[in-house]
Amino acid sequence: MEPFETLSLPHISLPDAKSVSVVVANAIPVIGLLAFDMSAAALLTFYWLELGVLSIWAIVRALFAGKRPTKQTEREAFSGSQWATFRVIASSSVFDRWRDSFSIDHSWKDIRVTIPRTDVGIYLGTIPALVFVIFFLAVVWVGFGGVVAGPVLAATNATDLPVWVLTGTGVVFLSEGGQTARDYFYGGRYRETSVSMAFKQVFYQGLIMVAAGLVVLLIAYEFAEGRAVSVEGAASGPLIFLAVAGKFFIELTMHYLDRLDEPLREKI
Repeated sequence: MEPFETLSLPHISLPDAKSVSVVVANAIPVIGLLAFDMSAAALLTFYWLELGVLSIWAIVRALFAGKRPTKQTEREAFSGSQWATFRVIASSSVFDRWRDSFSIDHSWKDIRVTIPRTDVGIYLGTIPALVFVIFFLAVVWVGFGGVVAGPVLAATNATDLPVWVLTGTGVVFLSEGGQTARDYFYGGRYRETSVSMAFKQVFYQGLIMVAAGLVVLLIAYEFAEGRAVSVEGAASGPLIFLAVAGKFFIELTMHYLDRLDEPLREKI
């Protein structure tokens, strides 16, 4: 008699905790807008402040990046196929000048000032790169405020800022700071991080939102021309949808794209 064959249930891969957190975090504003009459202007203000907080911690991570800044390490950060669009942008003279600043001919850039009793430190070669990082993130932050949040605030004539906006921003600041301390410094991720890797995700997310917001404004300008409606009023609804739906889509997409960059052995 042949032995009975054991039957096993098909393996069902459950979503990871990060994916669930992205869905939950982006579902809360939708519930607030639909069920609790949350102010859309306040929500976009919160998104704007949140982007600023994420940029601050991205600058901190870039400052203490453990990979010595060179042309090769900064090019590797955007070598994946998902960064093809960014590499087109990176071919501009500003980015070329940034990459040219990472020269292996200057030994002073190899000097690393470490924090006592730790192996966390700052390469002197990181400081010139940090100037460009701050510039890029500042442009994206100001652009988001002017192109996405600004028109909605102008259309709603919002004057009072709800307490939850500042409270939520403080929570994001502490949460992102705690995650940076735990995973980046204590967990040792800084050792394998270059300057570009430390800020690329925040920059790319903000850049997409600003570019999409600019397209919405241009369409609203064409729609409002010759009609008794302001550009801000015509763009307000689409910009709110862009901020809520676009933020969710971008964060979820970036999460799965970053997982594609993990070594194959970590996926088995």
